[in-house]
Amino acid sequence: MDLYDVRSQLKAIELMPRECSVLADFFCEEEDVQTQKKAIYDFRKGVKAMAPTVHPGTGGVIMERTGYETREIGFCTIAPERLIEDQNLEGRMFGEDVLGAMTPEQREKKLLAKDLTEMRQAIQRRREWMVRQVLLTGKLSIFEYTNEGRNIEASMIADYHFTNNFTPTTPWGQSGADIVSDMEAIYDLVYEGLGDVEKIVMAPNVWAAMRHDDAFMKTLDMRNVDMGDIKTKYRGSGLRFLGHNSDGVELYSLSGTFIDDDGLKKPVMPAGTLIAGGSGILRMPYGPVTQVEEPGKNAKHKTYIKREVPLRHGSIDGNSIMNRLTSCPTVIPFNVDAWAVAKVM
Repeated sequence: MDLYDVRSQLKAIELMPRECSVLADFFCEEEDVQTQKKAIYDFRKGVKAMAPTVHPGTGGVIMERTGYETREIGFCTIAPERLIEDQNLEGRMFGEDVLGAMTPEQREKKLLAKDLTEMRQAIQRRREWMVRQVLLTGKLSIFEYTNEGRNIEASMIADYHFTNNFTPTTPWGQSGADIVSDMEAIYDLVYEGLGDVEKIVMAPNVWAAMRHDDAFMKTLDMRNVDMGDIKTKYRGSGLRFLGHNSDGVELYSLSGTFIDDDGLKKPVMPAGTLIAGGSGILRMPYGPVTQVEEPGKNAKHKTYIKREVPLRHGSIDGNSIMNRLTSCPTVIPFNVDAWAVAKVM
């Protein structure tokens, strides 16, 4: 079996564990790969219609069905590459045994496996960024990279018209703040939109304000409290489980930063912000990956119905090999009113 063959690498990729990402894992449901070049989906905003009353003997009154629109959105293309050059194969790799050094051929195979793993992690971080953007803003804008630099196309911005934003009368942490009532108002926003609050993910400074609020702490599940000491549990990737509130909702704080497309370091959860919602409020369908795998007269397009597709191509002039991994996801809401974003500080 040729290790560098696309189908061989596809089998290896399918056996690899997926990179963990909190917001995507909590709130987004991955779907199968579609054969079309665009995702077609039903868009709606949750409403609660009340049954009409009628005069006895006059029959019934037709109720309008819950309104929705059928929309379509293109898939974005994520395609990180890694270059293997002569100098990558000549010297000893990081962590390689000094006495039992590998041959250049062995080193190249190990580099390929390492690059595939790291590119899959980078792709998942981009998917997490997409989920984060839709959750916080209700929009999905895709940056396209060109040889000249970065540009953003108007046709690559999807606006889902998200409106479930909440701002308290008094910011949390200040005198007069009513966190318990504000939390109830946030739940009501979600329930009014026909959503369900299963989890609340917040910035660390939001949790700091909550745990110093006596009225709120009295509503917290006391199983995580021992003689006034709150026993939180670190879950990795900046995630900390805080416990359950009186409604049985799981509370989490999320720390950590990332480098955004503008080159600036930003927190995963913006300061003073929390997200309330349930699993599956977003969906992530995938589009097919089409690529050319051979140069010259044998060149032809091949399409794969896979979430991630590798490609290996070499340059004789540059004496180098390029490894690429391509994925074509997009993010759409199942119900755009099924979650709420609160800027509480």
